[in-house]
Amino acid sequence: MTHDEMNDVYELYVLGVLEPDAAQAIDEHLGDQCDYCLQHLHDAVLTTSGMAALAETRKPPKLLRRRVLESVTPRPSLTAWKFWVGALIAASVVMLSIVAWAMQSARTLRDQVAGLTQERDQLQSVVTLLSKPETKTVQFGIADNRPHGRVFLNANGGVVFVGTDLPQVATDRTLELWVIPKNGAPLAAGIFRPTAQGNSVNVWNQPVDMAQIQAVAVTVEPAQGSAKPTTQPFLVVPVG
Repeated sequence: MTHDEMNDVYELYVLGVLEPDAAQAIDEHLGDQCDYCLQHLHDAVLTTSGMAALAETRKPPKLLRRRVLESVTPRPSLTAWKFWVGALIAASVVMLSIVAWAMQSARTLRDQVAGLTQERDQLQSVVTLLSKPETKTVQFGIADNRPHGRVFLNANGGVVFVGTDLPQVATDRTLELWVIPKNGAPLAAGIFRPTAQGNSVNVWNQPVDMAQIQAVAVTVEPAQGSAKPTTQPFLVVPVG
């Protein structure tokens, strides 16, 4: 409703006999703190009060009294309400972002701890294997600018591969170590990714038949690894 349409119904609104749709329209204007409606509503209250003085004095019905009091009582601005709702939503988004960041940080920390634990276990395996007198050491790639390092083999301790200057691989690829017997198919001995400097330590804690191992090799494989080599080894270290 427009203000012109409301001019003739403010008194009816005050008396509580206005049609619901029209009353709702005035309610919305009052909710927006409409100065025009507030002033005309004030005038309507004065008018109806004067009419009441001419009639027999009676206690107004509770419903009418409540409607009149509600009509002249300032109502919370819908604009302010929308502002606080928007502020609450914004604060919720910020809080959710903080929670997500904290959860991601916790996951990152757990991953880092898991990585450090794995490195510690690998180092312990290397130390244990190197401390055994029967461990065999094979050096490879002495020349510069090519993969080089050592392979340690022990019948009960397994195989430890220590490499330097290893090639970097794409994110969807990995390096895989293979134990190649004199007879039979290569045995997958673990996947690994070298550091940015090309260094890596890979431990395969499986008993090995020292008399049957011919070589240790490294290939580039899909990120999840392969059950058998899918590419030609770029590094083969004879150990037999």
